[in-house]
Amino acid sequence: MTAPLRTLIVDDEPLAVERLQVICAGLPGLSVAGTASDGAAALRLVEALRPDLILLDMTMPELDGL
Repeated sequence: MTAPLRTLIVDDEPLAVERLQVICAGLPGLSVAGTASDGAAALRLVEALRPDLILLDMTMPELDGL
């Protein structure tokens, strides 16, 4: 059995983050390692948490997903 993918969720819309957390909770191969609401926070968490997977909003103010 392999370890679940440690996932970081990044979105500036709180409801989108909540929905993604619910979806991830229902998938046995994923665990949510953290969430961020902007690009700068996402970069800090990527460095700190070293997630396997990032679910990233492509259109955020300032530093976006691209």
